[in-house]
Amino acid sequence: MTDYLHELVTAVKKLAVELERTPTRAELEKSITGGNYKLAKVGGFSIVLQAAGLQPYNERRKKVKITNEIFEVDLEKHLASYKPRPTYEQKPFPTAAIISDIHWPFESNKVVSKFYSYVAENKPTWVIINGDAWDMYSFSKYPRSHNIFMPKDEERMAREKNVKFWKEIQRLSPGSKCVQMMGNHDIRALKRALEVLPAAYDWIAEKLKELFTFDNVTTIMDPREELMLRDDIAVFHGYQTRMGAHRDYTLISCFVGHTHKGGTVFRSLANGAQIWECNSGVAGDPESKGLSYTSQKIHNMTPGFSALDKYGPRFIPV
Repeated sequence: MTDYLHELVTAVKKLAVELERTPTRAELEKSITGGNYKLAKVGGFSIVLQAAGLQPYNERRKKVKITNEIFEVDLEKHLASYKPRPTYEQKPFPTAAIISDIHWPFESNKVVSKFYSYVAENKPTWVIINGDAWDMYSFSKYPRSHNIFMPKDEERMAREKNVKFWKEIQRLSPGSKCVQMMGNHDIRALKRALEVLPAAYDWIAEKLKELFTFDNVTTIMDPREELMLRDDIAVFHGYQTRMGAHRDYTLISCFVGHTHKGGTVFRSLANGAQIWECNSGVAGDPESKGLSYTSQKIHNMTPGFSALDKYGPRFIPV
């Protein structure tokens, strides 16, 4: 038995040097011939470890007991040594006033009047109609009645109101850049032409360009085209319904309309920058005939407009 113990102790010490830890029973048995038999003869693996002056491997792997001492931190020392991540340098914002979804001749006089006041007081660099200035009720696919007026009457009224709007804006803020963008309602006549008389598309497009041309106003006729206020701030009418969807798709800040629901949502990027989507709500009258396609009188539209100044974007409810 003494010979076996001496052999086992020598073997376990050699393994401990090679493994840089106490070997397990299986590792010792594998390293010598008849290991299991010899261990049984000397009284077991623990006897061999005791004779070799080693502790079992599992004991050395016991978890350290956690006490409240690990939470004791010198706050002043921590704050003195703390180095925050470099902040993102936000470029200065341009100034802009954006009104959307007026749906002439079914506008909300309250919203348009408040917009005039904002422009007169702030005189922004940009004044923008962001699509759906005209309702084009007569060309809608929704059930409608032509008994209220004829398409020609609607066209005349919408044009007169649009011309009056830009004249008033230019009077209130002569230095502003004036831009009118197209929305899905504005091009309803073109859509109907493609469906029923494609040959008339070019004629209607030319007429539409004439109707949407105003003195000292830039009109962007393609509803898919965006206006860039800065290399990372876009304005376009929009086509998605979830707030923030345009921002997440383009990965730049943007002003949109279309949904008739105003608001601003932000998103932080990994570099510390913030991008946002600001929806300009609706400047049309939600209870008018043109917007009567809602399922009930109670609606969730948000009358108002949006603005951009040195502090960033915001929706202004009316």
